[in-house]
Amino acid sequence: MAMPIPQYAKAQVISLKDHPHFDEAWVKDRIIADPSIIGLGSDVVVKSVEKIQPKAGRLDLLLHDDEQSVRYEVEIMLGEVDASHIIRTLEYWDIERKRYSQFKHRAVLIAERVTGRFLNVI
Repeated sequence: MAMPIPQYAKAQVISLKDHPHFDEAWVKDRIIADPSIIGLGSDVVVKSVEKIQPKAGRLDLLLHDDEQSVRYEVEIMLGEVDASHIIRTLEYWDIERKRYSQFKHRAVLIAERVTGRFLNVI
């Protein structure tokens, strides 16, 4: 049985923030379905979604790599990165690393655009 020939589709850049059908929940669902799409490795699994942080809000995703004993504190932001999301990401990372010091921790901020203003900080 012959394999079907893949179809070519030209990529088109879109803004998820401005798109009527895509939102942060859609992005989060894609990552939950396949955490490897964000490039942290194939052994990374979802540990928690919308994890409540004491006096700090909700962490979008907590990912875990059991093989490496690493946890990833992931914040998702549509559009251009801003200072509040950088601070929030670092705050959640700090809370988690203090609570679960037996793991290595990595702060992850997923955004559509990172401008030069914040590139050196990140």
